[in-house]
Amino acid sequence: MNENDFKYVLQDFSSITLGARYSYQEIMESQRVPFKLQSIVERYILPHVTDTSIEIGRHVLSLTKEDPCYRIYDNIKMKVKYFEPREKGGYQEKKAKLEEFIKVAGTWEEGCMIQEITFSNLAVMAFHI
Repeated sequence: MNENDFKYVLQDFSSITLGARYSYQEIMESQRVPFKLQSIVERYILPHVTDTSIEIGRHVLSLTKEDPCYRIYDNIKMKVKYFEPREKGGYQEKKAKLEEFIKVAGTWEEGCMIQEITFSNLAVMAFHI
């Protein structure tokens, strides 16, 4: 993988998608990340993150239901797109809501990879800061 693989921001009418290798520091510095999402991260996520250089994908992988960040991400309807290795070779793409992904993350295997994190645009816009 190259340094900038899985570091992107995509927006459409219904969602905001971030590449999973974006660190929180990069999210806050990027002009492509919507201001409202940056504000949510700054105010509600970063106080619970010890290292802002952690990639969002790695942080999501370590979340539990008791984590304060879980509730925030659940409120803005986070979904995780990831790949699992197949037995006969290759990878299978999967997409899961945060609650479902947390269950899968407990049995995370070598070779699994998170590609992107998606947030509901409506939920982000409705989130009161």
